[in-house]
This record gives sequence, C-alpha cells and structure tokens, in this order.
Amino acid sequence: MEQVEWKGIAEERFRPYKQWVTPSGYLCGTYAAAVFLAYYQDYIDETIIPKAFRRKKQRDLTVVTEMLRVLIQPHGLPTIAWQVSHGLTRFFDQFQLPYRGRATVVGGWHRACKRIDEGKPVIIGILKPLGSTYGNHWVVAYAYAETASGERYFKVHDNWGNYKKVIPASWVNGTVTLP
Repeated sequence: MEQVEWKGIAEERFRPYKQWVTPSGYLCGTYAAAVFLAYYQDYIDETIIPKAFRRKKQRDLTVVTEMLRVLIQPHGLPTIAWQVSHGLTRFFDQFQLPYRGRATVVGGWHRACKRIDEGKPVIIGILKPLGSTYGNHWVVAYAYAETASGERYFKVHDNWGNYKKVIPASWVNGTVTLP
C-alpha cells in the first residue's frame, strides 16, 4: 500500500481494547458491539453503558459482552447487520437510553467515512466472498484513507488482538452506527 494520510480517530484510543478478542465461534458481532460501546462511553457519552455494568475507562468488559451476547447472538450463530443493530437497540431500550442502532447493507464506505469524520467509530461487516482474509467478520472502524490511485482502506480494531489493522474497504458489506 502506498503512503496515505489517515483521517479519523487516533489509533491509540483503541489500544485499551486490544485484549478484547472474540473468544470462539461466531461472537464477533457481540465483541465488535462491546468495543463500539466502550469507545462511546470513554469518549462520547459516559452514560451509554450503565455504571453497574462498566465505568468509563474500565478494562473489564465481561458483564457488557455477556449482556450483548444475549441481545445480539442468543444462540451464538453468525449475524447480519440488522441483528447487531437491533441487539444494540434492545440494549438501549432496556436502560431507557436515547439511542437506536442503525444498519446499512449498501454504501458502507460513505456511511463509515461520515461517522468517522464526526469522531464516531463504526461497526463494519466484512465478507469472505469480497476478499476478507478473516472470513465473514465484524470489526470496528475508526479511520479511513484513500490512495492517489483510488484504493480505499479502513483502520480497524479486528477483535482478534490487533487494534490498528488496515483492511481494504472493498471487503465491507454492511455497517452498524448510531445516528
């Protein structure tokens, strides 16, 4: 990849979440949602996760991931964008929080860049048929770049221990954001 200028959130903000990895199976939607919410709590809205479950900058995410797993992936099966989005909305509804998850299955590059430009991370779904070396997977994007030749990339927390992984935008299938 040629030298590019990254736009978005500083990668060091995602370092504290490095150890938050999908433990097994298909729980990447749950873990991407947990990283996404933790970032929101740490930098955007401290009340997005009730203090009984996690405090700002707290490293342990066990309670949050267990709750999200029940709401997003109760059977541990793979997910699509609307399931992750709907699970987040159920989480917010349970605590009377003023948020709603939003899913898209087209326009991933534009949706993600718009949110990242607002200082907000984005959950993105990536697909094996589109070239993803992860297989079908959910990650959290926080920066983007476009080369002079038009190649597009995201910098992501991959839920496998790499919080600054660079992936091609061509892998993206869907997004989950907050309006």
